[in-house]
Amino acid sequence: MLDVAIIGGGICGLTTAIALERRGTEPRIYEAATEYRPVGAGILLHTNAMLVFDRLGLADRIRDAGVALDGGEIRSPAGRVLKRLDLSGVERAAFGHGYVAIHRAALQRVLLDALETEVQTGMACTAVESTAPLIATLADGTTIEPDVLVGADGIDSTVREAIVPGVSRRRLESVVYRAVVSVDLSPPYRSRGFQCWGVGTYTGGAPIDTGRVYWFGTAPEPLTPESADPAAKLAAIREHFGGYPEPIPSIVAALEPGDVFRSGLADVPRLERWRRGSVVLAGDAAHALLPFGGQGAAQGIEDAIVLAHELTAHDEPAAAFDSYEGTRKPRADRVHDEARRMGWLATRQSSLGARVRNLGVRVLPRRLFDRIRRRRFAETPLPKATRAE
Repeated sequence: MLDVAIIGGGICGLTTAIALERRGTEPRIYEAATEYRPVGAGILLHTNAMLVFDRLGLADRIRDAGVALDGGEIRSPAGRVLKRLDLSGVERAAFGHGYVAIHRAALQRVLLDALETEVQTGMACTAVESTAPLIATLADGTTIEPDVLVGADGIDSTVREAIVPGVSRRRLESVVYRAVVSVDLSPPYRSRGFQCWGVGTYTGGAPIDTGRVYWFGTAPEPLTPESADPAAKLAAIREHFGGYPEPIPSIVAALEPGDVFRSGLADVPRLERWRRGSVVLAGDAAHALLPFGGQGAAQGIEDAIVLAHELTAHDEPAAAFDSYEGTRKPRADRVHDEARRMGWLATRQSSLGARVRNLGVRVLPRRLFDRIRRRRFAETPLPKATRAE
């Protein structure tokens, strides 16, 4: 049995570990955080992510912990519907799964409960000294020499330095505000995702459980200095987003000072390779995406099941890595580029550009729009199931 060490106990790392366990391998997992806390924002799991979780026997638990959405809509700032998503008529009809909106901490808890291996927390990887033979150092000075090291340690991956040195974040000229808000939505929005595409602003969200909503909103630049007091920050957010169609005004009106956190938007450029020696990358370490199109977590989840399959289907890690990268990298690169283009479109600061963009979305034929969605999910890589799966 291969000795597999996973660096990073986030969604991708945990899913990879579960997939390996389902195939008879007992991985070691090292997480930088000292403990798992119920913090963070929401996450929208698209159909391809749910297909993987279905294969791993976790789809029902994830639906129960979140909200299975009936549909979604994209609107203009004036409230005009640009596109509706009929998740029952397309995704569920074709694949049996739609989208599930869930708090990131709730998803993490489902994964941790499904995992037999105990995650070793407070154990960041500080360096990969060598890829062949494999030697890595952890935060407490421990040296590990597994057969395989999986770098699932996020956008600022330390493991990635051993494969493609010098890669850093590539920023988009926008910031994003995120929050989980306690608010009583009107009935139409209690099981529906919603977006609004404005001038330089892309805002929306979805219900993640009874009485709570995940909300996000971008702005070309910070609405207030970081040093501003919480009341001033909230006032600026309400002023900037309060004029958008419902349910956005109701959500921002319900915000509390501790609800909102702000961050920059960034991805990483396409990588030349995902592996070197006995080290391989997965998730954001390999292909961090801009958060447009909702595929960031889903692509890491796809990585997880494919990598676990290849590691247990081949006698040598090199052959497993070749097959994994050949299967995953072309698809992840396409999705990466799509997210970059969509981010560029969604944050247009030109009024004319925003109007042209919204018109293009509105006149896109429904049949073509649905075909694009079906093709995306039909290409979900699902290796042959094992008995345990």
